Amino acid sequence: MKIDGSAQRGRIGVMAILLAGSCLLTYYFHAVLRTGIIFTHFFYIPIILASLWWGRRGTAVAFFLAVFLIVSDTLFAVDAVNVDDYLRALMFILISVVVAMLSEHIATKEQESKRAYGELAQIFNTAGDGMWVIDKEFNIVRINDRLCTLCGVSKAETVNKKCFEVLHSSLCRTSNCPLQRILAVEERASCDLEQERKDGTRVSCIVTATPFRGPDGELIGIVEDLRDITDRKRAEEQAVLLATAIEQAAEGITITDKDGTIRYVNPAFERISGYTHKDIIGQHHGIFKSSRHDEAFYKAMWSTLSRGEVWTGHILDNKGDGTPYEVESSIAPIRDSAGTITNYVAVMRDVTHEVELEAQLRQVQKMEAIGTLAGGIAHDFNNILGAIMGYTEIALYYVPEGTPGRRNLEQVLKASYRGKGLVKQIITFSRRSEQERQPMQITPVVKEALKFLRASLPATIEIRQNINADSGIVLADPIQIHQVLMNLCSNAAYAMRDTGGVLEIDLGDVNVDAELAAKHPDLNPGSYLRLTVKDTGCGMDREVMERIFEPFFTTKSPGEGTGMGLAVVHGIVKSYGGAIAVHSEPGEGSVFEMFLPRVEGVSPPQVVSAEPIPKGNERILFVDDEKDLVDMMLEMLERLGYRVVGRTSGIDALEVFRSQSDEFDLVITDQTMPHMTGADLAKELMCIRPDIPIILCTGFSEVITPEDVKALGIREFLMKPITTREIAQAVRRVLNGKM
Repeated sequence: MKIDGSAQRGRIGVMAILLAGSCLLTYYFHAVLRTGIIFTHFFYIPIILASLWWGRRGTAVAFFLAVFLIVSDTLFAVDAVNVDDYLRALMFILISVVVAMLSEHIATKEQESKRAYGELAQIFNTAGDGMWVIDKEFNIVRINDRLCTLCGVSKAETVNKKCFEVLHSSLCRTSNCPLQRILAVEERASCDLEQERKDGTRVSCIVTATPFRGPDGELIGIVEDLRDITDRKRAEEQAVLLATAIEQAAEGITITDKDGTIRYVNPAFERISGYTHKDIIGQHHGIFKSSRHDEAFYKAMWSTLSRGEVWTGHILDNKGDGTPYEVESSIAPIRDSAGTITNYVAVMRDVTHEVELEAQLRQVQKMEAIGTLAGGIAHDFNNILGAIMGYTEIALYYVPEGTPGRRNLEQVLKASYRGKGLVKQIITFSRRSEQERQPMQITPVVKEALKFLRASLPATIEIRQNINADSGIVLADPIQIHQVLMNLCSNAAYAMRDTGGVLEIDLGDVNVDAELAAKHPDLNPGSYLRLTVKDTGCGMDREVMERIFEPFFTTKSPGEGTGMGLAVVHGIVKSYGGAIAVHSEPGEGSVFEMFLPRVEGVSPPQVVSAEPIPKGNERILFVDDEKDLVDMMLEMLERLGYRVVGRTSGIDALEVFRSQSDEFDLVITDQTMPHMTGADLAKELMCIRPDIPIILCTGFSEVITPEDVKALGIREFLMKPITTREIAQAVRRVLNGKM
């Protein structure tokens, strides 16, 4: 043990006094009392003190006193040497050595203890965890620097403070407090706690409290270790949040190692791909290699990824059950802290439905384009039909009744009427307008459609019909009924195209009772007309049957169908308040039953016997940009007795009318003409002569409607192609003022 210089000098002074006293005492006994016996117990005081103070160096005092004791007999002229003095001198030396060794041993232990204490204190103060020692009354005995930082206090602020005054949690001073549990059971305790610091902020800790015992084993306090896990807990929470987000994400997520072995897939991936977690974990990503992509596709993908870049694109694949699907995928490399690629993550979104919608949108746009085109076709076709019908009617005047030539011309005229109805259907399609419905028997429409079908179907398909001529009345449009039957029969013929077969059409009345209605959810009990189309073709499975009425769904090859036929049929039948039922099995053919509600107490329009075609002698100005139509109409109207002036230009017609406005009783004009439309011509004519009657004709126009025509003051609006009877009756109505 090191001591300062003043203490050392004090010890030397004391030792000098003790040694001097020993010498004087010896002198007194030998010289004054003249005896060989002296009081040697006093010698032990400097011997022991010197050994304690200076260790082995202190034995010099013992040697000095031992020698002095032995020679004192001679030095002070004692008669005889006392043998006991030799023993005493030896005892001095032994005691001095023993005490010196004990002293040095004690000093060494003290140094070791101090060094150990210092090391422990340093460990305590520099520990990464916060630590403090608390007595049984929860007073802070010692606290390290880390815990001061954790608590947000200085060591001075912890003096005479209790632990819960520095760092507080919800468990403090409750039976669940680790300190309370240690005091109760005197065993180590550990738990996770969220502690509140002095400034009110909170910190998450792992708290470990250990009993602190005295030398006798009695509990004297507690050592508490607080490990700050705030950052770790926050990271764990973020990791849990991220994992939860990935697990619950709508996008499929896959993680592979750098060799392509699948290490993780989320539930969305299982849902999209149709594979289970158990099926694919540990498998190589090659199990998803689709035959719908070529080798170049995958080579380009991995070339991008091997450069450490992100690959994005669409992948076409099949689910575990073989169902095709399409995903929009993004695959990115995952790098470690050194920048080395360790994994790949793929995020995919199922876009099958979106792609289908895009295809449907393109189809809708195509249909709109077709509708626009159909309008133009209708206009031109009406002009052609008008010429065919008009010249045919004129030709009939020159051909006697009952001759083959007249019969042929009548067939031409009949076909022209059918063409007129077809053009009307095209115009309705292009305008997306509702068809006019009327009470009708559909038997004639069905028979006419079957005649047309017989001519277009191959001889390998036999048509059988069972049509009730007295079937009930329905509220329908004949063109739509014709369209429904043609679509159903065309599909049936397609199903039998390779093998041939039988196409059977049945038409009759049926009363739907509650039992039959229960089998068809769209039907209500009542009276219906049932039209059945049955074939012996390839049939359909249940999966196809569930989708046949979806717009754009088709099982035909590209270019063979649009997928709209049955959707149109379904739409028409539903708009009539009816229902359609399908029965089919693969290889067993198909049966389509169409139920149309009958209308009771209503008769179909009666065919009125044709009245004679009215004639006249008024003067008419006829305008059309088609010269053939002008020539045809001139001859037709002149045969009816009218005097007609024809022009092929609205501008020419306006000049003629301006110069002879009072000479004309009626103007008939086409609407769609270059340079000046019929409506514009009508305005100019009425500016010249407001009372002039005008008939406006058109093959197709989206610019003007019958309402617009009336608003302009035009007397009548006719749709081409126009028959002789139609034009004759319209002229008389206008000239007779019946409009």
